[in-house]
Amino acid sequence: MKQLIDEFNTEYPNYSASESPDCNFFESDNTDRPNTLQKLTLKETDAYIIPNHIIKDASSVFSRANSNDILRKDNDGIFLKEVNGRKYIYFCELKSSFIEPNIVKAKDQIVGAYLKLHSLFSMLQSYNPDEWIIRGIIASYKPSIEKISSLQRKMEQGDNKSKFCFNLQRDKVYIMSKENCSKFFAPLNVPEITLYHIGIPDMTEEYEIRFDDIV
Repeated sequence: MKQLIDEFNTEYPNYSASESPDCNFFESDNTDRPNTLQKLTLKETDAYIIPNHIIKDASSVFSRANSNDILRKDNDGIFLKEVNGRKYIYFCELKSSFIEPNIVKAKDQIVGAYLKLHSLFSMLQSYNPDEWIIRGIIASYKPSIEKISSLQRKMEQGDNKSKFCFNLQRDKVYIMSKENCSKFFAPLNVPEITLYHIGIPDMTEEYEIRFDDIV
C-alpha cells in the first residue's frame, strides 16, 4: 500500500495523501448550522487520508461530458487502510437526516467517488483493483421509530429504496454484491461494496467513534 501512496503523491502532489491515527470528516453544507451533523471523527483508524476534493475536482470532466449522474457526485471523506495484508478503501458520507432520498444519495455518492478514485489510481503502476476491498460508511442521525415503521410499510409494498434503507439501519451493514452492482449501475463497472451505517443521536453536531466499533 505504501508504494501506491508514494506513486499517488508523486503524480497528484496537490492532493497528497497523509497518514493519520484518526480520521476527521466534515459536512461542509452544514457549517455554522446549529443542530446539524457537521463533523465525524473515526478514532484509532491508522490510515492514509486522501483529500476528498480530488473527487469533486475530477467531476468536471464528467459534467462536461454529460455522463451518468453517479459520476458527477462527490463525498465527504476517503481513507486507505491495510489489516493483516488485506487492503481497504473506505468512502465516508455524512447526512443529518435518515430519509430515503438522503441515504440513497449517500450510497450513490460513495459509488461515484469510488469510480473516480479508481480511474485516477488506474494510471499508477502498483495499483491492482483486485487487491482492494471497497467499503462505504454512511453516518446520519438515527431514524425515529415512526420513520422505521414507514420504511417497513413501503418495503412491504415493494419499494426497493425503502428496503435498502430499512435493512441498512436494521443491520448496520449492507452488502452490494458485484452482480447487483453490475445490473444496477450498468454500463459502469462497479465492484462489490459493503456499506456501514453509523447512527448518531439527533442534533449532535460533532460525533466520535472508534473505527473498530463500526466494522
